[in-house]
Amino acid sequence: HPTFGDYFYFSALAYTSLGFGDVAPQGSLRAIAAVEAITGLVLIAWTASFAFLVMQELWGGKHSHDQ
Repeated sequence: HPTFGDYFYFSALAYTSLGFGDVAPQGSLRAIAAVEAITGLVLIAWTASFAFLVMQELWGGKHSHDQ
């Protein structure tokens, strides 16, 4: 029987879109895993973009009102 650690491991792989393939969902859980992978991709990209914009402001980058 899978443990909590197994579920967390699979969830982390799906969220980061790594998908090693050593653990795979079956049945309708495949759709949930696909949604988790898409959500992870979007949220990781959004976080990276937001961090870039914040760092650009902190490092004295060009402001939109300076144009």
